[in-house]
Amino acid sequence: MKAEEFSKNILSLDKNIRFAGLIERSGRLFAGGIREGKEEYLTGKKTELSLAQSAYIVDLRQIFTQELGNLKCVIYGYDKVKLFSVPVKDYILVFSADDPINIEELVNKAINYIKSVESELILYPPSNIISSEKKEILRNLYESGISEEIIAEHLDLDISTVKMLIQEVIVR
Repeated sequence: MKAEEFSKNILSLDKNIRFAGLIERSGRLFAGGIREGKEEYLTGKKTELSLAQSAYIVDLRQIFTQELGNLKCVIYGYDKVKLFSVPVKDYILVFSADDPINIEELVNKAINYIKSVESELILYPPSNIISSEKKEILRNLYESGISEEIIAEHLDLDISTVKMLIQEVIVR
């Protein structure tokens, strides 16, 4: 399932969900969008900062998995919206909903949907995640024997995204 399709399906779970997307563990959004007709509360650098912080908090909270069990979600409550971060495989589902909302009901909808598609859930980022120029840089670095980790750092991408892009770019 493509990440864009997954994000749209989350958006369709409830009319109060205003935004749904997938971020890498680095906090970089690679799929998702806002519901048509909704105002964006955060834009530009503030959006990037919010997503990076969400990824960081999820990683921090997963330190307690052994003692507390698997992390289901992290929720931030604001006057206007509730923000949700849900670990999904190597990624983090982020979504927001207008307040007032039944938080537990909405989280359960999202988690139940994820469980229902888990067996087919191989989240592919959209193929246009990087420009053709960056794809050429990726190809050159890879063919020069540079490690995937260094390529990821150089291109500011998550390692799993770099691996997927190498398969896409090199196999062609």
